[in-house]
Amino acid sequence: MVGWSVAQAVNLALSAILASRLLGPHDRGLMVIGATTASIAALVAGLGASHALRARLPTLDDEVTRVRLVASYTWLSIATTVLGGVLALLACWACGLAIDAALAAPAFLAAVLVATLGQIALVQFPDAWYADGRFKAGSTWAAGIAAGGTAGLVLAAILLTRTAEALLLGQAAGMAAVAVAQTAHLHSARLLLLSRPDRRELSRLLRSGVQSLYLTVGLALALRADRYILGGVAGAGVVGVYSTAATLSEAPRVLPAAMGQMTYRKVTLGCGRSEVDRAVLRAVLASIATGIPVAVAGWFLITPVFGPSFAEARPLLLVLLVAELLFAPFAVASRGLLGGGWMGAAGVVGAAGMGSAVVLFLAGARERGAYGTAWASVLLYAGLSAAALILLRRRVAARPDALLLVDADAAVRAGLDGKAASVPASQR
Repeated sequence: MVGWSVAQAVNLALSAILASRLLGPHDRGLMVIGATTASIAALVAGLGASHALRARLPTLDDEVTRVRLVASYTWLSIATTVLGGVLALLACWACGLAIDAALAAPAFLAAVLVATLGQIALVQFPDAWYADGRFKAGSTWAAGIAAGGTAGLVLAAILLTRTAEALLLGQAAGMAAVAVAQTAHLHSARLLLLSRPDRRELSRLLRSGVQSLYLTVGLALALRADRYILGGVAGAGVVGVYSTAATLSEAPRVLPAAMGQMTYRKVTLGCGRSEVDRAVLRAVLASIATGIPVAVAGWFLITPVFGPSFAEARPLLLVLLVAELLFAPFAVASRGLLGGGWMGAAGVVGAAGMGSAVVLFLAGARERGAYGTAWASVLLYAGLSAAALILLRRRVAARPDALLLVDADAAVRAGLDGKAASVPASQR
């Protein structure tokens, strides 16, 4: 899973590097805002159903109930594509009024609409694989969608004009093409079913999922609000430079994110607090090991690769790498909260993060522009990690001993469907 997650991150970073080289700061900033709008719209439209599926599917033994649950999730995913498209268009049109009129141009809106479809596939499809314990399949297809986006961007640069809307459309079309191919495999695995949905399962998915929205959407805004606020304060050109540094700084997030996905299932199956602590420690060490070479390479290569107009991205990268190190515990702990079904606690962290992000980013952007925004990320990520980790450790420790697995690592490797092998505390 880590290997395919690295492949996904490499393709996303490569797409960002190519776009920055081809477009320049202003158009690159427009593309970033459009792609960000598509990703947030996809999260909101999904109503947290993917997290509700992951918390419930591993606990089911009855095949009839399983089929009803999967069918309900399938129809919710179809509805997500419609709602997500509408939300993305409205949000991008509003950004056109507040940031840059080019964001509301018809051609750009069309590109954002297609990008939203690709982002919905990245949200809904991998979680279906993960819910069934098939981490390799989920991460492989997620990497495939990212690779499709890179290929589409390259083709658009060759066949179309080198504008923000053309490259965004090409990237989105490549992602959507791989997503369409994935649907056949999900259907074969009985994780995408068009049979009649069950009202009770639909209601349960929505009730549980909506609670998680505060975390998922709050996290998305906390991680991406800097682009919007900085764009409103300083313009799209500054966003282009800042986002180049931000994209490179996210490389250390790959391994902690993969560990978070594994922790998600371990907590669902009943792991103990010691396993959570080990996962957090590994995530921090992985972030350090990845961040150091990124800092060195970025410092020496940003200006030669992207040109003098991106020179300010070098010091920004160093600050944002510090933020990523502080983000590593959150990448694990937030997933653990969702895996345990503690949607309310996760929602509190997400809502607090969303509110804090607006305040910190607005203050930072107004005082020191891109640098102030970067330092605001440091403070925000530290607070998110502390809050999520404290809540997760308390919730895991408070569970009855009978729920704890003997070896959650082995359970996840075996792809158990939720039948936790529990033993009394006296025998462990």
